Amino acid sequence: MDIETARYISNYYHHFFNEKENIAYRHLNSIFKLRDEPENSPRHNTYKNKGWITTDYEVLELIKNGEIEFFLNTAKRILKENKDEIFLNKCSKCKKLARTPKAKQCRHCDNKWF
Repeated sequence: MDIETARYISNYYHHFFNEKENIAYRHLNSIFKLRDEPENSPRHNTYKNKGWITTDYEVLELIKNGEIEFFLNTAKRILKENKDEIFLNKCSKCKKLARTPKAKQCRHCDNKWF
């Protein structure tokens, strides 16, 4: 699986994330937003207090190899467990993944299927 497919599954089928994956996803987003903030800043403390940044060992294990590895592993699990409910909207002409599950035009070759 490539990262484009993994991101597609994570973006459009995130309701299949388990509890730990949801926490990891929120943690990754929060760390991204706080990338230029010092750890003792008020904003950083707010994120910690709200639980958007976690110290849960199991969650941190999911993201220890970086966000790309996390998305690839999570998407593989979701696809394996929910194969019948995942629709990979691929272009009939170039066979590449469309931008969304409901897209009717290929962003790669401009093929239309509406």
